Amino acid sequence: MAIASAGAGAAEAVGGAASFPAMSGKPRSQRASERGRAAAARAARERELAEEVDVVDAGSREHYADGALYDYEYRRRRADVSFYRELARRRLGGPGRILELGCGSGRVTVPLARDGHAVIGLDQSTAMLRRLQARIGTLPRSVAGRITAVPGDLRAFRVPGEFPLVIAAFNVLEHLYTRVELDACLRCVADHLEPGGVFAFDVQLPDLGWLNRDPNRRWAKTRFTDPTTKRAMFYSTNHDYDPVSQIAVIRLYYDPVDGRTPGRVIKLTQRKYFPAELEALVAHAGFRVIERFGDFSFGPLDGTAESQVLICQVPPKPRRKSGQNTVSSTRNSRFPSRI
Repeated sequence: MAIASAGAGAAEAVGGAASFPAMSGKPRSQRASERGRAAAARAARERELAEEVDVVDAGSREHYADGALYDYEYRRRRADVSFYRELARRRLGGPGRILELGCGSGRVTVPLARDGHAVIGLDQSTAMLRRLQARIGTLPRSVAGRITAVPGDLRAFRVPGEFPLVIAAFNVLEHLYTRVELDACLRCVADHLEPGGVFAFDVQLPDLGWLNRDPNRRWAKTRFTDPTTKRAMFYSTNHDYDPVSQIAVIRLYYDPVDGRTPGRVIKLTQRKYFPAELEALVAHAGFRVIERFGDFSFGPLDGTAESQVLICQVPPKPRRKSGQNTVSSTRNSRFPSRI
């Protein structure tokens, strides 16, 4: 548009014929060919963007489709469970109500319920919720009765009531790929917090060395036994990272040791959040960071940390003084006195 405006102004200056487009002098067939190439380029870009969206969406689903494999892979991850249990003890002082976003198969949910808390676990993965429901069926009735599993989208959810504590454990917010998505989630969280309640979550502290790894090399090669098929497998991983979108598309490879059948590749897509950026995004949604840690032992966030653990709160709105003049107050806020 700016180029067209400049061209019109130039035409008026030299001859006043701005109402007629300048002729390029190119043959009609050449102009048609150029238009065709431009249309083809646009279509190719649209297909490319659609493929990128598909990859991101797949990375939110594939890793969670096999609940048994997921639970096996993270069976030794305990530190964050202990952290959220201790946080609930400190913040609630006793049994209370907790909303857990991205509850998965109940890795954190069930221990919280065992501690006496009533937990609503929200997740968009049907496979994970089925796994959680099966797990609930094995629990003592007193514990099972404290857990409610509900399907929901992190960006737009609604569950009954307000909570003194909302949590999102194990990098759940890294499945919010844009600032708009994160903001939508945070505003939903704010709507579900009771006055004085807190939102606690953890995401990874981006590791520049990891982000810049060779995407064609296989990393972290490990041998394991598939919990469902009982076959010996090799696990390895690599990824592509886009520094503009800050999205990492991680590929998890599962290859049979005997090599008799093809392996499979599962995608896991994560959005990386840097500390100052994350704090600003949280503030933009109306939260204040009241505590920030670099591990699950309440240690400091520093250069040696692998995680960012944030405890956030919506500040109370200031009360208007009795008898305060609304118009005067508005004027004063817009035009502060110079001191």
